[in-house]
Amino acid sequence: HEYELFMMYDNESISDMFTRFTTIINSLKNLGKSYPNQELVRKILRCLPKRKKTFKKNFPQDEESSKREEPTCYECKKPGHFKNECSNLKKKENEYVKKKKAMLATWSDSDPSSSEEESDEDVAHIAFMAIEDEEENEVNFTFDELQNAYEKLYVEYENVCLKNKTLKKNAMSMSKEIDNL
Repeated sequence: HEYELFMMYDNESISDMFTRFTTIINSLKNLGKSYPNQELVRKILRCLPKRKKTFKKNFPQDEESSKREEPTCYECKKPGHFKNECSNLKKKENEYVKKKKAMLATWSDSDPSSSEEESDEDVAHIAFMAIEDEEENEVNFTFDELQNAYEKLYVEYENVCLKNKTLKKNAMSMSKEIDNL
């Protein structure tokens, strides 16, 4: 009777409801009545609320918070504009552009008839870069060459294993000999 009338209570959480449902199902199984999983899932889905309850948080309204604050510039820390509109930033950009133009002018004004010291300075600022051909680094082996190399490596591996075994036997016999002394 509880199974047919099963519903979720208004103040009940889903985990509490599921615990109650599981208890009812287990007691029915003990009495010999069993339901397929598909039917149990449908029963739970039918008893869930159709709509999700919303929760509205009421924040206290202050006069200061209700007023819209003006944007604050992070460059000059003054209200009323954003950083991209800041006059201080624009001044700095103009100075940078002027310095850049001045550097271009000094480089273009330099003569090829400058002294050896200046040319040494210029050479000190030059950087060289090596270019490698990838084709030279590629290694191409045929299947037979790889097979032969593998066989040689395997024979060498067997020899090392055999040598290791004999060394272990020698070590064991020497340790027994030492124990006998």
